[in-house]
Amino acid sequence: MFNKYVSLSIPCNDSFKNIVAKYNQDEIEVLEGITELEHIGKIKKFNFNCRYVVLIPAEDLLYRSLAIQPKNDFKISEQQIFSQLNQNGIEFENEYYYDYLDNNPQSDQKSKEIKLFAAEKEQLDPLTAVLDKNRNNYLVSALPVVIYSVINGLRDEANFLLYYKFGGDYTVLLVENNYLELVRSSIKKSELKEELEKIKKYYLNVKKSKLSLLEGSSELLDLDNFVNLKEDDFVFLSSLLWCVSRC
Repeated sequence: MFNKYVSLSIPCNDSFKNIVAKYNQDEIEVLEGITELEHIGKIKKFNFNCRYVVLIPAEDLLYRSLAIQPKNDFKISEQQIFSQLNQNGIEFENEYYYDYLDNNPQSDQKSKEIKLFAAEKEQLDPLTAVLDKNRNNYLVSALPVVIYSVINGLRDEANFLLYYKFGGDYTVLLVENNYLELVRSSIKKSELKEELEKIKKYYLNVKKSKLSLLEGSSELLDLDNFVNLKEDDFVFLSSLLWCVSRC
C-alpha cells in the first residue's frame, strides 16, 4: 500500500503551526512537516494524496450564540442570521466565511439556538489560495468545533469543561448535554487556575451543574476507542491531539 499523508495546519498569531502524518497499511508516523505558509501545496508528493485540514483557533473566530425562530420545521433562513450580525457597518455575508451548529429545540420551544463560528475572508483567503487547485481535498473548520467533536466521541460524560493550550494561551470549552459552548479564549497560563475555578463555581452555583474538568492533550487518547475507527480517522484524530498538546 502506498504512503498517504494528512496535513493539519493551524494559524497562530504571526506564525503557522503544521503537523503532517504519514501512514500506510503497517504504521503511522508523525512528521514535523511544513512550518511556513508559502510551502503548503508545493511539496510534490502532497499534491496528489494529501488531505489538507486548516483549523482556525478560537481567538481568531467570531463566535455568537443566536436564538432564531425557523420559518418552517426544517430550515433556518440565512437572512435571519445575517440580520443579527450586520451591525456596525459589517456586511457579514461579504466579509466572513462561516459555519454553525444547529441545536434542535425542545418540544416546547419555538426557537433554535445557533452556535455560529466565522472567520474573516481576509484571513482565510491567503491560507487557502495555494490549496485551491486541490479544492476537493481540503477542509477549513474551527479548532474548537473539531476538538469538541473529537473529545465528544471519546468520552462518556454528557457535561464537562475542556481546556487546551494553543500558541501559549488557553481556551476553555463547555460541553453540556452534547452541545458546545465556547467559554473563553486567550487565557494566560498565570490566569488559568483561577479562571477554571471561577468557571466551575459559576456553573455549580448558578447552573447547578457539577462539571468534570478535562485537559486537551494526547493523554485523552484511549487507544481502545480507536479499534473500530477507519485508518484515516485515526491519523486525523491522533495528529490533532498531538498538535494541541505540543503547542
